[in-house]
Amino acid sequence: MAHFLSKAWLLGSLGLLLVTAANAGDTYEPTHPPRIVAVMADTRSFYLELRARNEVGGYGHAYVTLGTIDASGHGHQTVVVGFMPRSADDDYWSKFGLPVTGWVGVTQSDLLRRPDVRFRIALDKPTYFRVVGEIRGLRKTWTHYELVMHNCNSFVSEIANSVGLRTPLITAQYPVSYIAELGALNSPPIGSTPRRTARHAGRLTHLLEPSL
Repeated sequence: MAHFLSKAWLLGSLGLLLVTAANAGDTYEPTHPPRIVAVMADTRSFYLELRARNEVGGYGHAYVTLGTIDASGHGHQTVVVGFMPRSADDDYWSKFGLPVTGWVGVTQSDLLRRPDVRFRIALDKPTYFRVVGEIRGLRKTWTHYELVMHNCNSFVSEIANSVGLRTPLITAQYPVSYIAELGALNSPPIGSTPRRTARHAGRLTHLLEPSL
């Protein structure tokens, strides 16, 4: 019975995504290479933040940012990157569930709009630079996009898994819901004391929070 309900929920989610996408207006934004800037000399700590936003007339977008905290306690965003259809034509046909050319990069909204939900963890220095290297590598291998199977949530999942985070089983869902579920999977229950495990040693997990 549980298997049947899970399968039914998945099929319902896929159908809802396709209907939303097919009914969406022209939400395409030109794509650009990822924003990756050098780390400042006085950096004291590093973080990874997974973000998602809703979009009027669309199903939203999930993406990744990395950043640093300097000696004065000020934050600096150093990496912004997501996964999306590459061109306007790719964006159009992807809304019908067809495989299209994918692009690891950013849009203007990734850089300027505040997310509707986000989840942040601290990283140590080696992990930060390893993730940056993985992002550069994914630019060469993530070249096809599929709305329900290989989408922006899948990309976030790839990065999250690489640093030991738990990720939702199903990526075919609205990005804001996906990041909210990811945050819940990796946040300690309310009233409990966070534990450091071998998997998360040296990292401080921040609770899921809305945009301020």
